[in-house]
Amino acid sequence: MSGFQPPKYLQDYLNKEWRTPPQSFVNTSQYYANLDPFFIQYMRTVVRPCMAYATATADGTINSGVKMNVGYTVKNTAVRIIKGEKVIFEGADKVSKLISDKWSPSVNFNGFYETAIDYMLSGGSVLCKLNKDARGRCIPVAVRVDRYYASTDDTGEIINVTILNSFLFSERYGKDGERSYWLVEQRFFENGKPYVRYKVNLKSGIAGTENLPTLNGEGIPAKDLPVSVQKLLRQRNVRLNQKTVLPFKNGLGCKIWRRTQTNSCVPGLAMGDPLLFGVLDLLFAVDVVFSGSLTDVILGKGKVLVPKKYLQSIREDFKAMGLNSKAFERMGRTDVFNDDDDSLVYIYTEHDKDFQPKEVQFDIRAEKYNGMLEMYLRQIVSLCGFAPTSIFPFLVDGSQKTATEVTAEENLTRGTVQCLHQTLSQNINEILDEVLYQLYNDAGQAELFKCGMVTVKLSDYIGNPLQRDRNIRDNYAAGLIPKETAVQKINDLTVAETQEYLSKIAEDEKEKSKREQMFGNALFDEKDYYGNGGNPLPTGGDFVNGE
Repeated sequence: MSGFQPPKYLQDYLNKEWRTPPQSFVNTSQYYANLDPFFIQYMRTVVRPCMAYATATADGTINSGVKMNVGYTVKNTAVRIIKGEKVIFEGADKVSKLISDKWSPSVNFNGFYETAIDYMLSGGSVLCKLNKDARGRCIPVAVRVDRYYASTDDTGEIINVTILNSFLFSERYGKDGERSYWLVEQRFFENGKPYVRYKVNLKSGIAGTENLPTLNGEGIPAKDLPVSVQKLLRQRNVRLNQKTVLPFKNGLGCKIWRRTQTNSCVPGLAMGDPLLFGVLDLLFAVDVVFSGSLTDVILGKGKVLVPKKYLQSIREDFKAMGLNSKAFERMGRTDVFNDDDDSLVYIYTEHDKDFQPKEVQFDIRAEKYNGMLEMYLRQIVSLCGFAPTSIFPFLVDGSQKTATEVTAEENLTRGTVQCLHQTLSQNINEILDEVLYQLYNDAGQAELFKCGMVTVKLSDYIGNPLQRDRNIRDNYAAGLIPKETAVQKINDLTVAETQEYLSKIAEDEKEKSKREQMFGNALFDEKDYYGNGGNPLPTGGDFVNGE
């Protein structure tokens, strides 16, 4: 109804300052002023609302009412499913061990990988770049779509990019202040060579509503920065206010990862669609149903129907006792004389003297709301490319499903994950290629390239791991796959780890064979473990010290 007003309880809750979600997507004229007009509308109408739902934050009127944060839950669960349990580096043993045991933990590769997937699903695109610090490490960093401006060619390769590295450093100064800084990073080509230029600007505003730095002009000179900030810049191998040649093999050392190869609105734009694009109306519908259920709970708390003149008589009784509305306000009771209080419903009748107060309890339509919510949740998850039970396990209905139906649901999630893994694997392999190239150029590491390259293997989605493992064992028992493949797939191992497993299994078999030759099979027979002919051990008090 157009004239419907939420209950006062709900209005008071929504207006509380602490409850207002923080702003996530940059909602300032500064950001859009620097944006290419070619896709500014796409950022405003597609990326912005999807990020608000995916991050459980508000952006003006977007996602600012009563909500269940379903988009946030779907995105977070999808990140875990796509990331999988394990990232495996395959290749020559020496090189893959260097990447997995030394480089990966030293740069927190797992954290970068999860962050990149999160940003990619939230905004459709994420900028992934490599930083090379003073120690020679190549550190991968994921930059969210609202923290960079990029220009690309028709193949999607970056020509130039400006990156807003937020919160470079902060320090207390004086008694009532704090300094924070932006590190503005510009990567570009000049005369065919890749360069980078850094500058530092003071940050103003508060988290979530920061004022963006000035992109043109020079930043703060290095000598005017605090000593601790200068030290941090040296550790990161950053030279301020001058262009420096980038050392990367592929030029600018950064690339845009996209969830989809194309977007739905702007042909030729090197950006992908966010995960929640296409289900925004359904997310709104879920919030409407949730809001309606809360309204039912509030209105259904119980009412007392009385003639309105009773209220006047109550007031007169209080006045006779010397109490008025101001006295009750001092006592902290503002609801006694509040005509807007909806905890009572006052009505007039033709025969007030014959009307008795009546209690009523409005029906709370829990089952109907639950049915609507489940219907919308199933549609949201399915349109995002996942089986409903993959995201929300409680959406299992009571009906018996055939194996074909169960497999079809799991294949929906598996297909989505495998499609993204193909793109992610290619992007990660490019990073690994660049990392090995940098190691090759460093002194004493030239022999690494002779060992070969390293590639990444991402964990496949397994809807029913018990059934999958059983199928692998059956194939092995039937002679359709070798033992090495079965061990590798069931335990999710690299080639080197699989060889180590098989070697230990062979050693265990040899040791078991030696023990059997020495003691006989009886020692390993569950039915005749103690060599007493299979008779059960006595349980009474006469069995002492083995006698």
